[in-house]
Amino acid sequence: MVLASGSGPTANTQPPLECPLCEHAEARPELRSSNGYHVVRCSRCGLVYTDMRDAPAPAMLYPEFDQSDSVLSRTLSRPLGAFTRQRENLVRSVKPQGRLLDFGCGSGAFARWMSRSGDFDVVGLEPFSLGRPTRGDRLLLLREPFESAAPRMGRFDVVTLWHVLEHLNRPTETLRSLSNLLAPDGIVIVSVPNFQSWQSRVFGGGWFHLDPPRHVVHFEAETLDRCLRDAGLTPIRDWSFLPEYGLSGWIQSTLNRIVPHPNYLYELVKDRGAVKDLGVLKQGLFATLSILAGGPTLALSFPAEALASSLGGGAALTVAAKRAP
Repeated sequence: MVLASGSGPTANTQPPLECPLCEHAEARPELRSSNGYHVVRCSRCGLVYTDMRDAPAPAMLYPEFDQSDSVLSRTLSRPLGAFTRQRENLVRSVKPQGRLLDFGCGSGAFARWMSRSGDFDVVGLEPFSLGRPTRGDRLLLLREPFESAAPRMGRFDVVTLWHVLEHLNRPTETLRSLSNLLAPDGIVIVSVPNFQSWQSRVFGGGWFHLDPPRHVVHFEAETLDRCLRDAGLTPIRDWSFLPEYGLSGWIQSTLNRIVPHPNYLYELVKDRGAVKDLGVLKQGLFATLSILAGGPTLALSFPAEALASSLGGGAALTVAAKRAP
């Protein structure tokens, strides 16, 4: 079955499909997510993407919020720091020092971490979820759109996008614009969920990292490579095993089959306010279920993800690229 522009019962009311990579208007159904969104595959270039025609406006998908400094977030900061250290080591393996842009920096945690290392001057850019904008000795955190911030940001030795590219309607255009901010020997590091991962195959439409409609594009190795090259970037290195995304994928995807509130544990840890309106009884029940099921799942998820990554089925695709000559 092929979904095509101008066909079907809603052809007169809906705009046509459009591939975020090649702009082709025809696609084949791939799966239906657990929250009801159609995920399709472009008939021309093979990119998998979410049919966004019934999705809410971006302002509803990404409401602004300020993360709190709760007891839970402070308690978890040390063990979760192991994931941030892996990101740092990954960056240092291709660029040991210089000026760094963390594009889509979220709360700014990674940007802060890198600025404290003493080897990087860091800019974190986030249009939605950043707390208060911050200016420090080696750190600048901005909450504003890329288009308005770019002209005054200067050049960077390394640009990082940690699970950001899949949120964008025009990923190639964004990468091309970011490449224009690179120093002559600058590097872009992109990490995205892997639609060909074992997790994706096991959980299907209920996979945690599928996350439509917030995730517009669902990359595979081939389509990520094409996106980078179309943006004028040449991949130079890749990594297959990132426990940060691997463990969270196995654990939260499993819990979503047990706990009635979607992504409860993730939202609790991220502390973005999404679960604060739940009553005390529900909070207690969901937390108990998450602890009881999460422990055994955590124990199994590390070896499962290590094996999957070694066989090309890891939860994340992470690539370093430089501007093509």
